[in-house]
Amino acid sequence: MIYDFIYLLLLLSGIVILVENRLSRIIFFLSFQGILLIFPVLQTHEGDWQHAISLIILVVLFKAFLTPWILNWTANKSKMNESTAPRFGYLATLLFMVLGLVLAVKITEGVSLLSIPVHKIGLIYVILLVYVGILCFVVRRNWMALIAGFCVFENGIFVLTMVLDKGLPFGLEFGSFLDAILVIVSGGILQLSPHMHTKERKV
Repeated sequence: MIYDFIYLLLLLSGIVILVENRLSRIIFFLSFQGILLIFPVLQTHEGDWQHAISLIILVVLFKAFLTPWILNWTANKSKMNESTAPRFGYLATLLFMVLGLVLAVKITEGVSLLSIPVHKIGLIYVILLVYVGILCFVVRRNWMALIAGFCVFENGIFVLTMVLDKGLPFGLEFGSFLDAILVIVSGGILQLSPHMHTKERKV
């Protein structure tokens, strides 16, 4: 099924964000993931195109453009180091991923008894995407990578609400764009911080 493949791409882009050591590529894949979110919207709003188009505009604006742009602008203005690496190394990160896969399979064991618009394998991908976002908080040290991890987590929650409940009220869906607000506020705080400006002058 095409949407299962999209969920797989969402998961793979999240894993790249988790293990990637270059901030520029982290931001690029975060933008790519934002574009992929268009497809779950199309899947769950086939009968309401006006709602779907409005939500797609918000997805593209906030998740595919605004959030990555603010992250990139903040990183450049702060002269942040381009390289970053997982706190516990790549092997430990892989072990965490395997544990997450086992957990996701266990959670979805009874999914065939539920009435949801995705296959079990697609739901596993979505749950793993949420888990990857949480894992970023554990294994990443660079605060920019941490914010990217939060965005991955929030994207996973957004897709999970899509696949578990078609046609959520528009106000609830808009709440899923709070990650962009967090990024904007964080970027503003960073630029207004005297400590950060002192650090920039030393560089």
